[in-house]
Amino acid sequence: MRFSINSFLVLFLLISSNFAEARGKEGNLESILKGLAKGGTHVTAQIVNLTNSRTLLSVNADQPLNPASSIKLFTAYTALERLGINYQFKTGIYLNQDNSVCVKGGGDPSFVMEDLYLLVQGLKRKGLDQYSGKITLDATAYDEELYPEDRSDQNSERAYNAPISGLNFNYNTISVFVNPTSKGSPAHVGLDFPFSFVKIEGKVMTASGTDVTWDKKGKGDLEIVSLGGKISEDADEWRKPFRIRKPSLAFGEALSTMLESGGVKSKTKPVVSEGTCLGDPYFVYSSKPLSFVVQLMDKYSNNFIADSLVKALDHEVNHRSGGAEGGLRFIRTEMLKVGVNLESKGRSMVSGSGLTNGNKVSASDFIGLLKHIHKEKRFLPEMFASLPIAGVDGTLKRKYEKSDVAERLRGKTGTLNGVQSLVGVYPNDEGEWLGIAVIVNGGHGIPEADLARFLSAH
Repeated sequence: MRFSINSFLVLFLLISSNFAEARGKEGNLESILKGLAKGGTHVTAQIVNLTNSRTLLSVNADQPLNPASSIKLFTAYTALERLGINYQFKTGIYLNQDNSVCVKGGGDPSFVMEDLYLLVQGLKRKGLDQYSGKITLDATAYDEELYPEDRSDQNSERAYNAPISGLNFNYNTISVFVNPTSKGSPAHVGLDFPFSFVKIEGKVMTASGTDVTWDKKGKGDLEIVSLGGKISEDADEWRKPFRIRKPSLAFGEALSTMLESGGVKSKTKPVVSEGTCLGDPYFVYSSKPLSFVVQLMDKYSNNFIADSLVKALDHEVNHRSGGAEGGLRFIRTEMLKVGVNLESKGRSMVSGSGLTNGNKVSASDFIGLLKHIHKEKRFLPEMFASLPIAGVDGTLKRKYEKSDVAERLRGKTGTLNGVQSLVGVYPNDEGEWLGIAVIVNGGHGIPEADLARFLSAH
């Protein structure tokens, strides 16, 4: 086969053009991040090929910044390492001589309505068909600090600020809902569970357009939800979750209701109080495995689960009422074992959920963890599967939908005022895993389109 000089020239120019285009895609993200840094935005970023350890991008990689909820990856890894993939939270039911019931919580952060139903069915299968009406609640698995000291907003009634207790129900939240009726008539309002200590005030009218107003406040044991405004007659159900300030009370009421509906009768009107369970349990209900709980946490960035896992570490390893600081010490120790020193200069970890302004870690710290997970492989399936998938689910469901990395990029996001982060992995066309850590603090967010182009080019 013969080539003319012109043919070689055309081929050379084509290859050079493609190479320059690829280099442009590779270099564009780095120049943009450096430009943000020069403009006053704080940036730390690193992208590494985990398969061959080649660094593809590095911008202030060792600079500690606030990663917000991406810190949950440290919490998840430590929980799996110290408690085990198959660890299950235990909720014990005790029967006293007076035929009263005592519930000893194990701090299960995933205990929801379905679990309560299954617990009651388990009691019935054991032969329980009636009790005295007295229910005692033991939440001493965790300490009495319901709200972590370093949370950025201690007083919010929003669901993200739910209290952390040794006895939990439905993430210690309750949802109020509004459904339209006919135009000009009051809408239907209600709760997803009929707690006696939750009161709804005001009304919502069915009208043209939807503009529901809401507020919630606590008054003693009472939770008051105020509603107003309007909902369109063709609108879907409007729903808003709030925190429950006294989780043990919620568990007790829910249990008494479920016992009655399940055919376990009380001799007198149910009375709920706090106390201590003694002796051996009559029945023990076990949660789903920790690998499932970690996935719930990471997919939806659930702060409640994260802060609960921190206390669970202290409770299970030290055999005492679990506290935040005890659990955080385990996380710092475990990270040091994988080469990430969270107590080195400028770094700090004061919250396992990231709902704080006090955490400070770098992109290289996260990459260090990802390298360890990829190399060791022991928790790789659980950790990677827990991450939201771009354009598919969790906190990435509506991000990167139309990009080349949709359905491939997996990443834990973090968002607070002035904070945005993404830490995760990306499988390229060669079957290699790329580790990604980008944290931006300041007036700008992560340049998502440029990040997607960079990843798809590698």
